[in-house]
Amino acid sequence: MQDAIVEKLSKLEGLIAEYGDVIENEADDFRKDCGIISAEAMKAQLAELAEENRLLNIGIIGRVKAGKSSLLNSIFFGGESVLPKAATPMTASLTVMTHGDSFSATVEYFTPQDIDIIKKEHGAYLAERDKKFAEEKADVEARAKKRNEKPDMEKAKRLTDSAMKDNRNYASYDQCERMKKSGSAPTGTTESLDANSLSELLGKINEYVGSGGRMMPYTKSVEIRIPTDALRDICVVDTPGINDPVKSREARTEEYLKKCDVVFIISPAGQFISSEDTALMDRLSAKEGVRELYLVASQADNQLYGSVMEETGKNLNKAVGKIRDDLSSQAANTLSGLKNSSPEVAGQFDQLINGGSDRVMVTSAICHSMLLKYETRNSWDSDMNHVWGKLTNNYHDYFDGDASARTNLELLSGIEKVSGRIAHARNEKDRIIAEKQTAYISDQAKNVDNFLRELTNAVKAKSAAVKNADIAKVEAQMRQTEILVSKGTEAIDGTYEDCVDEFKATVRKVVSDKSKTLFDEAKNQSATAESSKTETRRWTTGILFWKKYHSENYEVRTLRTGVVKSTLNSLVGDLQDTLVNSVEEAKMEWKKTVQNRVTRSLREAVGDDDLIDTSMLKTALRRLVNNMELPNLDLGSNTFKSSSSGTIEGHEIDRFLDEVEAYRANLRNVFNKARDEFISTMEKSAKRERMSDMLFANFRKQLESLKNEIQNKELTLDRLDRCASSLGQIA
Repeated sequence: MQDAIVEKLSKLEGLIAEYGDVIENEADDFRKDCGIISAEAMKAQLAELAEENRLLNIGIIGRVKAGKSSLLNSIFFGGESVLPKAATPMTASLTVMTHGDSFSATVEYFTPQDIDIIKKEHGAYLAERDKKFAEEKADVEARAKKRNEKPDMEKAKRLTDSAMKDNRNYASYDQCERMKKSGSAPTGTTESLDANSLSELLGKINEYVGSGGRMMPYTKSVEIRIPTDALRDICVVDTPGINDPVKSREARTEEYLKKCDVVFIISPAGQFISSEDTALMDRLSAKEGVRELYLVASQADNQLYGSVMEETGKNLNKAVGKIRDDLSSQAANTLSGLKNSSPEVAGQFDQLINGGSDRVMVTSAICHSMLLKYETRNSWDSDMNHVWGKLTNNYHDYFDGDASARTNLELLSGIEKVSGRIAHARNEKDRIIAEKQTAYISDQAKNVDNFLRELTNAVKAKSAAVKNADIAKVEAQMRQTEILVSKGTEAIDGTYEDCVDEFKATVRKVVSDKSKTLFDEAKNQSATAESSKTETRRWTTGILFWKKYHSENYEVRTLRTGVVKSTLNSLVGDLQDTLVNSVEEAKMEWKKTVQNRVTRSLREAVGDDDLIDTSMLKTALRRLVNNMELPNLDLGSNTFKSSSSGTIEGHEIDRFLDEVEAYRANLRNVFNKARDEFISTMEKSAKRERMSDMLFANFRKQLESLKNEIQNKELTLDRLDRCASSLGQIA
């Protein structure tokens, strides 16, 4: 069957090349709509799928700092940091791991073209930073003058640096600065590494992917080959966080994602299934071949405290169960809402929604590392000791002996369950690959048939249009179009820009109102965490027989920090979703408004309804709206952190509430800046093309094409008839 599909597509490509003068434009449109790739590319993909003994591709994806590298280190390398943690998207390399006969690796560097783009964006960042510093400097000088003080230029620099970290070119600035400090530009495009042991390979790899590695700034990807049975028959791809600022690396990541048979999405338990995660899941399609999908909630040990601990009465087993149940329910609710908007991944979503703990797992890589190094606790790092302190203080009964400690660290790690799913996928490799091959062939057959049908219908419709067309009418339409252009251009563009400005103002108001409500609700919800309890004070007076016993009751303020922390960290995701959802909702209504107002303005300017083609107007508007880019927004790094935990009392409450208020104020500033940049980018995108250009250029092109075809009517009809006949002969 697959040979027949490739042959059919090859015939279509040959026919389009032969009759390109009459069907090329239609073919280009339908090729995109039907998801058609070239026959050569399809042949290559089919050959790859059919390759004997091919590896099962397993993708590990998620945002930066989600815990991907820590999880893989726990599964494949006994907790050793073979895969260093990335500090930023720029320091995260695409890493591919496979089985090898020896310890080796291949490093791929950024190309000169990649580096040129990074340097260009670095320059743009510096220009914007200088402008911002001039503004801050002027403000600091003005304030100092009023107070008769010396201007604090360091303050101006700090304010500038703080504001510029949210700049869209900051990542490229950071990367370029790292390149300058490295001083070790690569001389080639790749480099091979060989080692005699895992530790030796780790030492070498760290130079290329470690956050302080000498060659890290230039590294795009690294392929690691290790002689371990855990990697037999599989290829594990550890991707950089999504929305990679280096476009060539993001393209490479996308390429690997398309080849993945099984995907594990890693999402921190504290911010489980954020909008960034769902954006990535929207890009996973059954058409691309993903057959199995799993969700892994990382860093789950952070969720054991606060309300979870109080509700489960410090019962560790119940606490872990509650965390797992809550996250599974959260995943099901979130993904159920996405099914309608992403039908192509509905099957994978169903796996996660209905799979329960088989598909949604909770893990703690740090607990796994503590378990592996339990006999040498003096080698634990500060993070491990901190986690151990919290566990023993809050769940003392579960860690009061070596045996129980090991048992419960294993319970918290969850690594065995993830390893089991990978092992299951390896055992089911032949079935998974066969299903993927069958599904791919079926999908491509449908795509090619749809393409053939749409192209055949378009050729027939065009033939009828040419037969019935009148050259005089077309020339009259072309003259009318020029009148329309001369009279209507200013009206269209002016009205459209006004509509964009109003849309921007509407979105700003809606988002501001909704975010204020969210902040108020979070504040009110946090207030419910504060209460009081009655305690008794006892004392004695006098001595011997004259001793008297006294007591009195008094109220003690208490506050459950877990409730407040959970509320604040949920607020981050709510704010992010509010901004994106508000824009999407407003776009639908705005599109109708633009169409009505532009049409009305055009009628007033032209004064002749017969000149206006409303269908063309709708097409132009649809393209503008569809091309409107919504920038990425991630507030995920702004989590609330405090040394206070559990239920606190007295003065500790005031200190904690001061931290909360400072966090809320900072989050409000961060969100407002993100909102303004989001809306500004959206506005620039909407105004990137003039509506009149899009409308009239397309209209002119169609009329010019029709005129040429009518002028050569007999030749055009003959070629269209021959084309239709040839299409009909393609089975």
